[in-house]
Amino acid sequence: MNIQHFENVQNLLQSTGLNWEVKKEPIIHPSGLVTDHYGLYRYNQGEDNPSNCFGVAKGRYTIFQNDAMADTVLRATDSLGVDVTKGGELSGGAKVYLQAQLPDAYVGKSDIKRYLTVLNSHDGSASIGFGSTNTVVACTNTFHMAHKGISKFRHTESAQYRIDQAIDRFKATILADEQLYKNFERMSEARPTEHIVQAVINGMFSVDAVKTKKEDISTRKANQLRQFAQAYTIERDLEGDTLWGLFNAVTRYTNHMVTHSTTEKKDEYLMTGGGNKINETAYETIMQFIDSNLASNPQVFTV
Repeated sequence: MNIQHFENVQNLLQSTGLNWEVKKEPIIHPSGLVTDHYGLYRYNQGEDNPSNCFGVAKGRYTIFQNDAMADTVLRATDSLGVDVTKGGELSGGAKVYLQAQLPDAYVGKSDIKRYLTVLNSHDGSASIGFGSTNTVVACTNTFHMAHKGISKFRHTESAQYRIDQAIDRFKATILADEQLYKNFERMSEARPTEHIVQAVINGMFSVDAVKTKKEDISTRKANQLRQFAQAYTIERDLEGDTLWGLFNAVTRYTNHMVTHSTTEKKDEYLMTGGGNKINETAYETIMQFIDSNLASNPQVFTV
């Protein structure tokens, strides 16, 4: 590693708050018996004691440190001509991510910031995965999609192999992201029907607001439905009466109408938690509607 690259890695770790490491330490019973399990502990810079424990792993588990992740991502993105500009931690560092910025896009009536996202876990739950993260500038609605069709790579691979694999995964992620934006454009060109609106609402809240009697809807569900109705009104004014407006109503709801105690908790909710599930379910529901209806009767649904 040359000096300039080393400095770039350190600067990235510093700017993203990922300048700490994880240590695997044996778990010892109070009797003194050493078990075959290890705790995964976070050690902040300059501290001798761990700040928290992410989980437990077997002896063969290999830690993929933040500096190794930063080194891999920087080397891979250098070869592709994209810059790593963002990153952070989720769940106190149990998961960490880095993001490389792609050129901005324009869909419907909105500019969109686009990022390739690499997500790693320190709690033993997953290998290194790849996805797309985008933010609609006008309303700061963020949508993260984990590209499940792009295989992850393991912590145990050699450094050069990881770099080669990361380059391949980034290339595949760029192609997947391009398809994602083609689908966004298809949304912006199609009208919603009452059926698809209700299907999206049912997927979000597990309730059919049309068929279910008001007295059978809990106060919490009723408040959620009201909030989503507000979000949908706002997005239709911004984007028009399109499926893109409907999808942005979903992301407006998850981004701005669900309260969180910290920014980190909001990021976790949108990237790996309940908000991510709601957004991806709505995306899949809308795309199924487009694929099944526009091909057979496009003039009815085209804007």
